[in-house]
Amino acid sequence: QMFGKRHIEFTASNISYASLSAHKIGGPAGVGALLVRPGSRLSSLLRGGGQEQGRRAGTENLVGIAGFGGAADEALGDIGHYQKMEKWRDDFEARMLAERGGIQVFGRGAPRLGNTSSIAAAGKSAETMVMAFDIAGVAISAGAACSSGKVKSSHVLESMGAGPRAGEAIRISGGWATCKNDFETLADVFLQLYKQPA
Repeated sequence: QMFGKRHIEFTASNISYASLSAHKIGGPAGVGALLVRPGSRLSSLLRGGGQEQGRRAGTENLVGIAGFGGAADEALGDIGHYQKMEKWRDDFEARMLAERGGIQVFGRGAPRLGNTSSIAAAGKSAETMVMAFDIAGVAISAGAACSSGKVKSSHVLESMGAGPRAGEAIRISGGWATCKNDFETLADVFLQLYKQPA
């Protein structure tokens, strides 16, 4: 998730493996990259050909790879946008917490990506909030995209001790086209929905 949103120097880090997905930065779906630190073990899942230095059999998706390269160039040149977005996100969260009611921001104060927020409003189920936001023209989710379609609480939030709030948590993610006004609209809609009777 971090690629294209924050600078990271793979060779200077302690990371042994990193997987990157093109669609996370606006590239084509179905193509990615696997960074492997020299000396780290890597077993091939698809055997048979010498492609990818013998790590994966099959013809490479050259069009997808080229699209990924173009998207990576654009994303890496626009990291400043995500740095600005962190301020917009923080302002949004501060406005929510100023309500002094039952609003909780998960992970506030912890290192996290600047474009993402996980927030809960007491007495408002995540499922209800997602539908209400949709009607208001704002797209949010009740969890990570890899868990979409599931209506159960986030096991991560439960392990963080969120209790019943885990079932009220919504996930907000900004993208390359997100602007400050989007976060202001998000705050207006959130507070309007929060103040409505359950």
